Amino acid sequence: MSVCPLCSGQVDARLLAKGRELRLPIVQLIQQTEPNWNPQVGICPNCALQYTTRFIAQRRPTSLHTTTNPPTTFPYYHRAEEIVLSQPDRLPDYATFSGRGVTIAFLDSGYYPHPDLSRLSTWPEPMPEWTRLTSDEWQTKLQQAGSRIVQYVDLTHNREGIGLDQPNLWAGDSDSWHGQMTTVLAAGNGLLSKGLFRGYAPQANILAIKIGRGGGRIPEEDILRGLQWLLHDDQWRRYNVRVLNISVGGDEPEAWQNNAVCQAAEALIAKGVLIAAAAGNRGRAELLAPAQAPSVLTVGGYDDANRRWASTVPAERARLTLYPHNYGVVVGAQGTIHKPELLAPVRWLPAPILPVSPVFRETVAIGHLRTILLAQYEPAPMPTSEAEDVEPTWLQTTWQGVRKGMNAHKWVHPYYQHVDGTSVAVAQVSGVAAQMFEANPNLTVVEARAFLLDTALPFFPQSVAETGHGILQPIKAVAAALRTPNGILAGLPHSATLIHPNELQNWVDQGTVSALANEPVDGQLQAVYFGYYAPQAAAVSLLGSFNDWQPGHLPLQRLSCGWWQIVAFLPQGSHPYRFWIDTGPYTPAVWQPDPENSVRQESGYEQGHSVIVVG
Repeated sequence: MSVCPLCSGQVDARLLAKGRELRLPIVQLIQQTEPNWNPQVGICPNCALQYTTRFIAQRRPTSLHTTTNPPTTFPYYHRAEEIVLSQPDRLPDYATFSGRGVTIAFLDSGYYPHPDLSRLSTWPEPMPEWTRLTSDEWQTKLQQAGSRIVQYVDLTHNREGIGLDQPNLWAGDSDSWHGQMTTVLAAGNGLLSKGLFRGYAPQANILAIKIGRGGGRIPEEDILRGLQWLLHDDQWRRYNVRVLNISVGGDEPEAWQNNAVCQAAEALIAKGVLIAAAAGNRGRAELLAPAQAPSVLTVGGYDDANRRWASTVPAERARLTLYPHNYGVVVGAQGTIHKPELLAPVRWLPAPILPVSPVFRETVAIGHLRTILLAQYEPAPMPTSEAEDVEPTWLQTTWQGVRKGMNAHKWVHPYYQHVDGTSVAVAQVSGVAAQMFEANPNLTVVEARAFLLDTALPFFPQSVAETGHGILQPIKAVAAALRTPNGILAGLPHSATLIHPNELQNWVDQGTVSALANEPVDGQLQAVYFGYYAPQAAAVSLLGSFNDWQPGHLPLQRLSCGWWQIVAFLPQGSHPYRFWIDTGPYTPAVWQPDPENSVRQESGYEQGHSVIVVG
């Protein structure tokens, strides 16, 4: 055991090393009171939680984005957090699964093989000076890295160009941006953000199908052509397409029975492809093809104001607002369907800037200048009266110029900008669907659709007419896919399940569980079932506030399917916890939050802790 340099408490040396994973704002807060402390010497999880709690208390209840001159284009609540939240920060996902082996097809106006779509999780050092690369050098480096775009199909201008060597895949013209955005939102690995801005399916393959007439114009007949290409000779099967993302819409409202795009979409779904389509952004009671097809999963959105929220806290759910997406009612074989059926975050999402564009070079330069200025300048608050409006210094003038440049490009990171719209929302649903099909390759489209809808969080107080089943719940949807009769976890309980004493005895009698930890003698503790899927692990243990964060003290039992499980007995209260996964003697152990528990708590580290509430 080692000693925490801040509280002098005993702590496992391996946990001290996790101090390198602390978020920068927490590091800065600690160093304000402990100037001689360095994250390289480490910190215990309890101290990290204490400083995180202090930091959270410093956040403002309302956004700071309007308090500086000029204001930012996105809300934030602490001076040290002028950034947007990632997808997993907004809606935690079942990160054990990454869409590996699954292909998501896209119908969009154009694409670019962004570094976040490469097969690399980290770029070999030294990192290229991206802004100095020519278009040809970009292409060479990205081809060397290997793209997860398994095929590119250009159906524009009445042609059929197929192949990753098609010139307009690498041209980086304005039509390329939208498809780059949707593919990276669904399947980006966050390479240029060091993993921060990853999508839900960071190892999925991509089939990129370019449609339209240039300038963002995509007539309905071009959407139809893309669907027909997938149907012809079962091209969808050739590329193992399980999910089709459509972030574009048709020309005019029309009954789905009379619409060729809807009919083609229904035919593709019947063959085994889940289609997720954007509802549209006009806030009207109308749906455009293919969003009105009964079997298409139509996705709308909600605005979380770039703020973390807990699904278990009604007051925090009440702060969410509905995005003005299109909506409507259709009737199919399943009966009356309110569309959109599902909602996902729709504003302030981080998406990559087109690398070969002048904007990319400008935003990188803005990032460098911003870092230099913030090291020596505290941006002045917005004047509240004319009397306070003093002559600006050269630093203030420079800062205002930087801010204006940020705002012009919706800057949130040297390589990323914030985006919005139902195109953004549907890409997240497509990423989660890819996770589900990786978790259970035998899953049918009907099952996948049902699990996505049945596990959704109802959106109150708005009516079902505009919210459908409610908010996407990535963790619960994937957990459900794992437990179908042909799933690898069929018949097993969900992790973080509270167990009644009589039920526990039944589980033991039936052989469901046999590993009991710290079994109580007085009956005052609550039995809780925990599990973790890690077929390649050598050992898995449970650690948290209830055992002073000691790896190895609560070992899980391995089942033949690769699931590890334990029943632990915990006192009343709220307990942060994680799993400690040991993969062998030659690789360091990792600690991970519970992939099956969507209740998370900020920990001070890049990933939050899972939380179980007893009593």
